Amino acid sequence: MSNPFITFFSWIKTAWDAANTIQKINMVLTAATLVVGVKGFLQARQMLAKGQDILANKTSAGGKLPIIYGNRRVGAQVIYMDVNANNSQELYVVYALSVGECDEILGRTIELDGNPLTDSARFRIGGYIGSDKISSGSGSLNTVSQNGDPVEVTAGGFGTDPTDRYMYVMNLHHGAASQTADPMLVASMSNWTSAHRLDGVCYIAAHYNFDTRGMWKGIPQLTVQVRGKKVYDPRLDSTAGGSGSQRLGTPSTYAFSDNPSLTFLDYITNNEYGKGLTASQLNLSTFSTAANTADTLVDNPFYNGTAQAFTWSGNAGQNFISTTSSSLHWWSNKIGETLTLTDSGGNTVLNNAEIIDVQRYKPYGGSISYFIFFNQTLSSSYASQTGTSLNKVKRFHCNGYVDGNKTVMENSKELLANMRGIFLYVDGKYELTIEDTGTSTFSITDNHIIADAGISVDYGNKDKKANKVIVEFFNGNKKYELDTATVLHDASPEYYSDDGDEILEIKAEFPFVSDPYIAYNMAKAILVRSRNQTTMQFLGTPEMYKLNVGDIVDLTYAGLGFSGKVCRVEALELQSDGLVSVSLIEYFDVYTWEVPPQEALEELSDIPSAYAVEKPANVIFIDTDSSNIDRPVLTWDAPTDYPSKEFRVDVVDSSANPVFSKIVDTNSADLAFIPKANDYVASVTSINTLGVESDATDLTFTVGDEPVAVGDVQANAITANEINVTNLSSISADFGTMTAGTINAQNVTVSNFTAEKISGDIDKLEPVSLTPNQSIGTSYTTLAIITLPAPDLTTAGNGHTPFFSLVLSATLSGGGAQMDIQCQLLGTPIGGTSTFYTAAESGQDHNFSSGSISQSVSGSFNQKVGSACYLYVKAKRNAGTITVNKIQGIYAGLRGG
Repeated sequence: MSNPFITFFSWIKTAWDAANTIQKINMVLTAATLVVGVKGFLQARQMLAKGQDILANKTSAGGKLPIIYGNRRVGAQVIYMDVNANNSQELYVVYALSVGECDEILGRTIELDGNPLTDSARFRIGGYIGSDKISSGSGSLNTVSQNGDPVEVTAGGFGTDPTDRYMYVMNLHHGAASQTADPMLVASMSNWTSAHRLDGVCYIAAHYNFDTRGMWKGIPQLTVQVRGKKVYDPRLDSTAGGSGSQRLGTPSTYAFSDNPSLTFLDYITNNEYGKGLTASQLNLSTFSTAANTADTLVDNPFYNGTAQAFTWSGNAGQNFISTTSSSLHWWSNKIGETLTLTDSGGNTVLNNAEIIDVQRYKPYGGSISYFIFFNQTLSSSYASQTGTSLNKVKRFHCNGYVDGNKTVMENSKELLANMRGIFLYVDGKYELTIEDTGTSTFSITDNHIIADAGISVDYGNKDKKANKVIVEFFNGNKKYELDTATVLHDASPEYYSDDGDEILEIKAEFPFVSDPYIAYNMAKAILVRSRNQTTMQFLGTPEMYKLNVGDIVDLTYAGLGFSGKVCRVEALELQSDGLVSVSLIEYFDVYTWEVPPQEALEELSDIPSAYAVEKPANVIFIDTDSSNIDRPVLTWDAPTDYPSKEFRVDVVDSSANPVFSKIVDTNSADLAFIPKANDYVASVTSINTLGVESDATDLTFTVGDEPVAVGDVQANAITANEINVTNLSSISADFGTMTAGTINAQNVTVSNFTAEKISGDIDKLEPVSLTPNQSIGTSYTTLAIITLPAPDLTTAGNGHTPFFSLVLSATLSGGGAQMDIQCQLLGTPIGGTSTFYTAAESGQDHNFSSGSISQSVSGSFNQKVGSACYLYVKAKRNAGTITVNKIQGIYAGLRGG
């Protein structure tokens, strides 16, 4: 009989050739334990780092994709990332999950940066999930370009139209050997064509629309629950002793399974990432037997074989239910276990459906929701059913992530240890068995033992004994975070009392176990075996060729008083002389399933989402006259549940034209200088420290007070040499003294700008009130009286000199004529009394024969005044008939000095 390890070790020939002597010795010892069931456990080593790596997002850099077996939450490898036409608002990412066709990507379980897509605080306008498993309509792959503005969906909800644009899109591709390119990417990106099929790769094509409200920060980190690779099952192959249409080497006939025997078979037969063994090299019946052992259903502690009352609801066509039963009842549904469910009438709705995920969701301050996902769909809708549920546990399962960058040997060790597997090479074929309960199949007596060599017995030592075993595993109900199951030796008063009060601890790792009850039984088997480790070695006759490693035998040896002692074959080694070296270990039932203690409920923390931002409350407008700061003001109450760093205030007018926009770090905003108007709309949002912005609180208000009050622009505050504006109609202010500059009259409309309203040292242009078309006689007739206001004596303490210049128009009615114009001043000199002063006429008498005339007169008075005075304009005719039409213009004033 050939050594069962020889061919197995040929798998790692490359590594062996490269190893030094010490490394080779270590490899031999490690590999030997690989095939010895319970003792083949792996020492716990960096499981925390492994778990973090599985859930991480990595950038493709030439590494191999993993293989997913069973149900597992995983991260992804980013193999494509680009923006549309350098527009960073539209980001496209391809997340590769695994190699090989997976049964299902559970789109509803996607989390981005740790936030489930149902998180209404972050995903405020929802998104879309499409799958290549749905050919058309709602839930099928999104097929249109996502470049542009998205439609809004219910917060935390999912759209139903695959031809709409969304805030995010997740197109799920399951990795068929021949699959089409993602239609959304083809429609959106010029560098992604129909040739980019990614055959045999399970992936998610994603699009993100970056908004101004902080939904996305960099590349979203994605994790998702995956129902992993489809595998071959010889029990479903009519050509391999089973019944069914599956065929080894034809992946299209494969089906999903988390059975560890079948996942190991898939790995060693795959020629892409495994060993590539063929059917002729395998004893497939042994894999079927091992698969049946693994699928044996046993009890969990919550049910312990008895169905429990259960309240639940679900909709037709869906593969999940919600429950309002106790949180512990929900918690007792473990991923990979089976679920039998009845309705209120006792009718069976699900029969041993496999649980593929459990979820609970609680928005901060809200109520909690519980969900259970399974591998079947509901045929009808059910509301608030008061039925029953019953869970069963498979003795072994394989829910894990196989690292494609590890060697075949490394991965095989982990896969075998996961089920206490023994992998042999017997009669030219590979066989698999699971170390389990059994009875003796061969009796060894004195006649089989070479007397000269005898039997050596080793009763074990403390180095291999344990009174405490800790198994590390990834708990599926805790989103595959690292967890432990601990089993203690039954001793009194302490678990270590039988060992001289010394703690003897073994820590083992099972990276493909996700159920705490399976982990517990793994720990129990290791503990019991470590305390029952009597071994026997002897040199046997060639008849020992009939044995295989893992066989159960009974040993009778008179020299040591053994009579029918039950043992398990641990090792066989062919000697050069044809004899066989045999190693046995005492058989002890370390295998029978023990119902573990109930796993404690992990409470859900009520912690606000980082993306939860509450909008301001009680937004109020205060107009200028009611404001403490003489300005129109908006105020609001800052949120108390969620911290806000600042607030955005936007105001539009009744036609939606923006008139005000500002970010403030207080809960008020000064709306100074906003014009009087009706129906303004203010929108106020909260912004947290991450830059995430809330929905807006709106307020419609009216500004009834003038935007600028007296005193807003202080007198003498404007000192520019020139004021050049095109419209002064909105300015109302005390400008103080204008000492220089030009006002362009074309752009200014002035009313009531009379001399009496002007004070100070300024030349005044005074409009004149004149009764039109006055006939004048041969003595002076007063045409107009112009008031010159009191002068500003601060600019000329000794008084001001009056001056004038005017143009008068008249019409000759008949005959030759001559007209004289006279200007008189009624004023009071400083320290004097009111007196009339006549100005020297600087205009000449005007002679004309007919028609209209214009007569100009200018002059001043040789007298300074210190108070208001009056300018009298008079005229007379010397001949003919004259009518005075109007004074066309007058320029009069007081000059200092």
